[in-house]
Amino acid sequence: MNVLEYVKLIWKNKKSRVGLIILVFYLILAFIFPFFIPPPVVSTINANKIFLPPQPNFYYILGTGPLGESILANIVYGAGFIIELSLLAGLFTTLIGILIGIIAGYLGGIIDNILMAINDIVMTLPTLVVYIILATLIRTSNPVILALILSSMSWTGLARSIRSQVLLLKSMQYIEISKILGLSNLHIIFREIIPNLGSYIAVHFIFNVEGALYAAVGLYFLGVLPVNPNNWGYMISQALNMGAIFGGKGVWYLIFPSLAVIGLMFGLILLSYGIDEITNPRLRA
Repeated sequence: MNVLEYVKLIWKNKKSRVGLIILVFYLILAFIFPFFIPPPVVSTINANKIFLPPQPNFYYILGTGPLGESILANIVYGAGFIIELSLLAGLFTTLIGILIGIIAGYLGGIIDNILMAINDIVMTLPTLVVYIILATLIRTSNPVILALILSSMSWTGLARSIRSQVLLLKSMQYIEISKILGLSNLHIIFREIIPNLGSYIAVHFIFNVEGALYAAVGLYFLGVLPVNPNNWGYMISQALNMGAIFGGKGVWYLIFPSLAVIGLMFGLILLSYGIDEITNPRLRA
């Protein structure tokens, strides 16, 4: 099945279609909207413009923040970073899980025992605490480094699942025939095993992006990462610190970043469920 046919299957499924539309909207929001919407820069703070409700003016259609800046502009200019970080973290997590799982499952023996022992040790560590410690020690806004931090603890479940799948595939007759024919291990892994795990890996990649999104927003919410006034997690944290949870003028500064996070998560969840239905024969039936 080529990429075009796979995209057509995704489009035919209602859940994955809606999820894909939502994700495309967020990509447009992150990478196209900044060309048309000015950045949320405030040179002079005007008390009359602080925490305004939604206005008829498009730039202030979502209201203003604690400096009188546009909430819409904050969300638009924060979208690119959070999407980039989530995708990178999901990619790194997936690659680490695939690498560990395939090596453990295919080679077996003492290598399998060692890798799974490491996997189990990492799995028992408190993930959030480790993230907070690493983020506090490194203190960086580089999305690649932050993605590596977020992927450092989240690969264990995928690695164990991939290992189980590889152990099952290893017992298949066509794998045994490939070995008898003298095909190299790399050929068997990349041409025979990984293609059969493609849909499984795609679903878990989306799950990993979801987890990274939650973790990234959470770390900015907790204030352990360098201040970024456009970050959705930082905006939510600031709104709560200013009592927005109890209502008042700052409530819009809480609602709209929260809806941005929820909307992106909703799109990812629908896309993953749709792909799962497409590739899982029992769900498809």
